[in-house]
Amino acid sequence: MERAIIHSDLLKKEIHPSALLKKYLSLLEEDIRKLLPTSLLLKEPFSMDDGQDVMQSFSKMGMKYLVSQPHGDIFISPRPSLDVLKNFYMKSTARRFWLTELWHKTQEVRLEKIILPQLVWSQGFITQYSTGNKLNLTEFLPNHWGYQMAARNVFPEANYKMIDSLFDSSSAKGEVKVLDIVDRVGDISLDVAFLFEALDRSPDPTVLLERVKHALKPGGLCFITCLLSSGFEVKMLGEESEIFVPPERMNLFAFEGMLDLIKQTGGLDVLEFSTPGVLDIANVIKKLDQIENASFFNYILSLRQEPMLIESFQDFLQLNRLGTFGRVVLRKL
Repeated sequence: MERAIIHSDLLKKEIHPSALLKKYLSLLEEDIRKLLPTSLLLKEPFSMDDGQDVMQSFSKMGMKYLVSQPHGDIFISPRPSLDVLKNFYMKSTARRFWLTELWHKTQEVRLEKIILPQLVWSQGFITQYSTGNKLNLTEFLPNHWGYQMAARNVFPEANYKMIDSLFDSSSAKGEVKVLDIVDRVGDISLDVAFLFEALDRSPDPTVLLERVKHALKPGGLCFITCLLSSGFEVKMLGEESEIFVPPERMNLFAFEGMLDLIKQTGGLDVLEFSTPGVLDIANVIKKLDQIENASFFNYILSLRQEPMLIESFQDFLQLNRLGTFGRVVLRKL
């Protein structure tokens, strides 16, 4: 099982301009109140092992997050079904604002520093494990069209589709005519499945990963990006971390919880599991004064003011899979 260490100059303000983010979150909280009332939510979170018990909880924007044992996986309960979630994304004023304003303002940097690097990362494995150019690639639960548009340059001869899209395609304006959105995928039909933070927003990640496994051909690849509850930022900041944004962030597995999910699904070999996040340290530094008993981290991350120290600590987090952002490559047996 490989792991990767990467270096990136990505800054949070580049993808989350403060004024736009503040407006988005304000609209989102109102949308949740209107479109996701408790009466529409399911009490059962999703299929979980019987041994997982809830050890604490907290709320964000009126939605309840539960922290489960034994790994500290974090998930929303009660939660929307897939149909209710789709309706939310289609009617949400906040999501339309994200697509027409926030995405528009940050599209260039997202393409350069997030989307294209992730597609190139997948290209390396696809080149190694797949044959031919006319491959069937499908992205599950996308919340924007950026990956499909960028994939045309990375995989010019591939057949790239999206399924269970969580966006109003009218927001794509001129690009909508060239988007390839499908209603279903057949069993043993895909060479590659992309789950770009799809497990995070899935109403039932166990069902989603099982569905992906059945759709993949033998030897097919699944690429996952996700946020992890075992990451440095979440462990340091807990519920004060700004990554808890419902319903977009519905499930945060720990490193061990993600491995359990893959093992429970069965028939999938883990080729890579890395946590190459680069925002953990910056996000923790931003809130160091709110953390109890953080004198050591305040010393090494703030008082010492040594860029090499922070860089080596970032490498340590990645080397030991302790980052909050994770990426996983699976191959169907």
